[in-house]
Amino acid sequence: MPKKYRLLLLPVMFLMIGCNYDKQPNQSRTEQESSNFLSDNKLQYHGYFYKNDVLENSEELKEIRKFANMLVFSTIKLDSITPQMVRNYIDGDLNAIGDKGLKDIGRRIDLLESMDYITVGEFPIGLIVQYGTFEGYKKFLRDLKERVPQFAKLDYLYFWDEPDINFIPGPDVLEKYIEEYKLVFPGTKITTCYAIPAEGFADAIPPKNVDLLMIDPYFFTDETGENTPANFEKYYRERLALILDWINKWDMPYLMVGDAFGSITDEGKRFPSYEVSMWYYILAMTQESCNGLLWFQYGYLETPEMITGVSINDEDSTLISLHKNIGDRIFGAPSVLGLPMEKKEPHVHEIIKQALELNSVK
Repeated sequence: MPKKYRLLLLPVMFLMIGCNYDKQPNQSRTEQESSNFLSDNKLQYHGYFYKNDVLENSEELKEIRKFANMLVFSTIKLDSITPQMVRNYIDGDLNAIGDKGLKDIGRRIDLLESMDYITVGEFPIGLIVQYGTFEGYKKFLRDLKERVPQFAKLDYLYFWDEPDINFIPGPDVLEKYIEEYKLVFPGTKITTCYAIPAEGFADAIPPKNVDLLMIDPYFFTDETGENTPANFEKYYRERLALILDWINKWDMPYLMVGDAFGSITDEGKRFPSYEVSMWYYILAMTQESCNGLLWFQYGYLETPEMITGVSINDEDSTLISLHKNIGDRIFGAPSVLGLPMEKKEPHVHEIIKQALELNSVK
């Protein structure tokens, strides 16, 4: 890290607000929800975009729950999706998922609820909004509520992925669809994530009835994902001011989504360094309306992007150690320093040693 950047980092860490979280791992959701959404304890949420299948990894989820309390997860098994299933979604028909598939959706939600996770369910509702009809959407929601009653237990629905990049019909149309969803599932809030600045990013307008925004300000200079502290500084000037200005002007609570992924190939994107990852925590802690930090991503799912995320099975993972440390600070006692600095014997420069050996000038 460049010297001037280290000097900037220290005062920021000393000025960071102490973090404590009302809902300890064994505390009930009712107790947590009785507190203000934006509490004086700062960060309420810490977790992952989880790409492994929930039902196949219950032991792993128990370990993650020790330092995380929120999970963005797929309600359906992603590698089971077929073209026919997508066609049925668009037509507002649940039948292509099948009885077992629908039961498994409920089991995933029940499993995470039993571990007291704050659940953010991904479900391809956006396909109906983009390609289907509003009447088909209304039928789809009511069938979903009847056939998968656990869907009403979701804390949040991840309604649309990166709407500033992916096609959307406009915030007014999305508000209409969100309003209908809340009529059918009144206990579930709505969230979505806006991406790194793309063309037209500054003009993006989120729907007014979204309950929680997310932002993923990733900083790397090329397709390899090179993201050294020096590159972060460059992109701080070029992107971060724009991103924070955009997200803060809506007066909505939001989550910071930190970079925790790399390519499965050597020539692809690199994982972020420890120092760069710390910046996401510092950003989350120092933004008034930010009340949580999520990491993208946990685990691996084969996709065209060919990326993989962190895993607790990687015993030497520096990033997992950092995430655990951050979780300890969020769920533990308040700390005015955020993450504690490692105590070491101070280095005494040779010139100071020599000075101490001299007699004082009278």
